[in-house]
Amino acid sequence: MEAMSYREFRELHPVSDEAMARAQRATEELILAYELKEARKDRHLTQEQLSRNMGIGQKRVSALENGRLDVLKIDTLRRYVEGLGGTLEITAQFPDKRIKLV
Repeated sequence: MEAMSYREFRELHPVSDEAMARAQRATEELILAYELKEARKDRHLTQEQLSRNMGIGQKRVSALENGRLDVLKIDTLRRYVEGLGGTLEITAQFPDKRIKLV
C-alpha cells in the first residue's frame, strides 16, 4: 500500500469550510481550557479549593477545565480568573480598532 499525501487524502475526504471552522473553534476552546487548568495547578489549588473561592460547585470548575466553554457565563470565567489572582479582560477585535469589553 502506497502512502497517501495530505492533499490526496483531502480530495478523497472533502471537509466543508464550516466544519473546519467548527473544528478550529473546538480546538481553541480545548487549548484555553488546558491553559486555565495549568494556571490553577501552578497556584497549587485543587478544583474544590478554587470552586469554594468562586462560590460555585466543583463540577462547574471541572466542566470549564474540560473545554465546556460554550455554556460558560462571563461572570463564572471572571470569578475563575480572580480566584487565581488574575483579572479578566475581554476585547472585541475589529479590522480598524479594538474595544475592551471587560
